[in-house]
Amino acid sequence: MLVRQCKNTFIRFIGEMGYITNQMTRHDRTYNETGADFLKEINRQPQEVDDIVARLRKVYNDSVSTEELRADFIEFIKDLDKHLFLVVGETPEELDEKDLDFSYSMENPKTLVDDFTQETKQKVDECTQDFMLEATQREPRLVGLQFELTSRCNERCIHCYIPNPKKNAGGDMPIEKVKSLIDEFVDMGGLHVTLSGGEVFLHKDIIPIIQYCREKDMQISVLSNLIALKDEQITLIKEANVSLIQTSLYSMNPEIHDLITTVKGSQVKTKAAIEKLVAADIPVQISCPVMKANYQGYADVLKYAQSLRCKAQTDYIMMAQSDLDTSNLANRLSLAETEALLKDIMQWDKDYKEDTLRHPPLSEEISFDLERFAKQPLCGAGINDCCITENGDVYPCAGWQGMVCGNVYKQSLKDIWENSPQMKQIRAVTQGDFPKCLKCNARDYCAMCLVRNYNESGGDMFKINKHFCDVAFINKKVVEEYAASNAEKYAMHYEWLICDIYHCKRYGVAAADADIYRRLVSCYFRLVQAQNDIHRNREHECQKEYNEILEEMNLHLKCSIDCIICGKQENYDKLKTLKQDFPLPNIIAINYMIDSLRQILKDEKQ
Repeated sequence: MLVRQCKNTFIRFIGEMGYITNQMTRHDRTYNETGADFLKEINRQPQEVDDIVARLRKVYNDSVSTEELRADFIEFIKDLDKHLFLVVGETPEELDEKDLDFSYSMENPKTLVDDFTQETKQKVDECTQDFMLEATQREPRLVGLQFELTSRCNERCIHCYIPNPKKNAGGDMPIEKVKSLIDEFVDMGGLHVTLSGGEVFLHKDIIPIIQYCREKDMQISVLSNLIALKDEQITLIKEANVSLIQTSLYSMNPEIHDLITTVKGSQVKTKAAIEKLVAADIPVQISCPVMKANYQGYADVLKYAQSLRCKAQTDYIMMAQSDLDTSNLANRLSLAETEALLKDIMQWDKDYKEDTLRHPPLSEEISFDLERFAKQPLCGAGINDCCITENGDVYPCAGWQGMVCGNVYKQSLKDIWENSPQMKQIRAVTQGDFPKCLKCNARDYCAMCLVRNYNESGGDMFKINKHFCDVAFINKKVVEEYAASNAEKYAMHYEWLICDIYHCKRYGVAAADADIYRRLVSCYFRLVQAQNDIHRNREHECQKEYNEILEEMNLHLKCSIDCIICGKQENYDKLKTLKQDFPLPNIIAINYMIDSLRQILKDEKQ
C-alpha cells in the first residue's frame, strides 16, 4: 500500500504540533503526539506503508507492537484519504488518478468556506483558526507572509488605503531579493505567501516568482485587479496550482466601476480576465468593497459571482489611508446606506446568511469562557503573519504601513520577526484590552481591527471610532429582524423535521425528546422577538418578558441535555449529524446542546 500528500495539501509543524491543510477543500487539521509523528513521515513522494511503519517502530521502540502500530497508521491515513488530505492506493498511477484538481465543475467548488465541520472519527479541532492563533500567540511563528512586490499601480481607486504619492513614485523588488526572502521564510517554517502590489502583474518577474514559490512548496494567493494579466500567463498560473486569485469588481455597470478605479475601460478588462481564469479552472474570489458610488449594485456583483460558481464578498466599513489621512472616507457609506446594503446581503448572500444564523452567538462563547477569550489576540498580525513592501519595509499587516517594524535590506526577516519592538507591542494586545467590547450587546456582529483604529485616529490603535460600533448594532438589528420575520416559516420546517418519525428513528432521537427540542426552538424565536421589542421600545415590560423567556429556555435546555446525556459521545455525534439538516435559526438550539455536551465530554477527559 502506498501513500503520499495530495497536490493541494500542505504539512507544517509548530513545535510538537502537526498541521495539515488542503487549499482546495479549505479543510485543515492539527495533531499532537502520535498524529504529529505520523504526519512527519508523509511527504509528496509515494511511500510504502510498511516502510513508514518500520521507521515509526524506531520512534516507539517496544511501547507498541508492529501490528498495532500498522493498524493505527492505516486507520489514520485512510481517514485523511477520505477527506482529500492524502491519497492511498496500490500503485503510483492509482494515486495520481485519485488526486483531484480544482474545477468549477465540482459539486461544491470552494473558493471561500466558513464552515469547517468534518465528519470523522478522529479527534479534530472544529475551529483550527482559534487553535493556531493561541498556539502562535504563545510562541509567535511566521506562517503567512504578504509580499507587496511592487508599489506601482495602474489604477487610482478613490477608497484605497495606500496613498497615491507612493504609487506615483513606485518601484519593484528585484527577483533575487524576493527569492532570498522566500528562502528565509521557508527556513522559518512559513506556509502561505500572498503576492500583491500595487498591481502585482506590473512586476516583470511575477510568473517566475510564482513558480519559485511553488518550487518551495508554498501555498500561494495573488491579489490583483487583473487588467495587466496576459493570456499566456494564465496557463502558467494554472500549472503553479495557486490557491486563490482575489480581484476587485466594484460594479456590473462599467461606468460605476471605472468611476471608482478612475481608469476608463478597467471594468471590461477585469471582468474579461475573471472569466478567462474561471474557464481555466483557477480559483477566483471577487472582492467588492462597497462605498457610496456602488452600494446599490452589490447584489448584482454577487449574482454574477454565483453565476460563475465562485464567491464574492464585501467590505462596507472602509479603512483610512496608511499615512493617517482620512480624506478617502468621504466615500464611506452612511449608516442608512449601510443598513440598506446589509438587507441586500441577507437576501442574496446565502453563505453570509447561513453562517450568521447557523453559528451560536459569539457572546455565548465569551460568557462560556470569558477568561480565555479575554487573553486571545484580536488577529494574527504580528503573531503569525506580516507584510513586506517593495522597499523592504516590514509591517504587521498590509494596511498598517504607518508602523514600520524593520527593513529587510538592513536586517534579516528573522531578526525583525523575533526582535522588533513594534511587533512585541502588538503581540501584547488582547481582547481584554477592550473591556467594554467584551460585554457589548453587538459583540457578535463586530470585528475589532487594530489597524482600522490606528489609521483613523491619528495612530492610536486603542481608540475605536464610533462608526464601527454603530455599524455593528445595525448589523445586529438587520440579522435579528430577518430571523424574527422568518421565524414562523423556519419553525414549521423545524417541527416537521424533528417530529417526523422517520427522522427521529434515523437519528435515534426519542419522540419525548423531540417535544423538548421543539419547545426550545419556540423559546428562541420568542426571545428574538422580545429582543427586537426591547431594541425598538426600550420598555420595562419587554425586558421582563425577555428575562422570563430566557429562564424558560434555560429550563428546556437543561431538560434536553438530561434526555440525551446518557449517550454522551454517541449523542454528541448524532447531534452534529442532525445539525447539517437544519435551516438557519433552528441550528442555534442544536448548537446549545452540542456545546454543552462538548464541555461535559471535555470535563470527563480531564
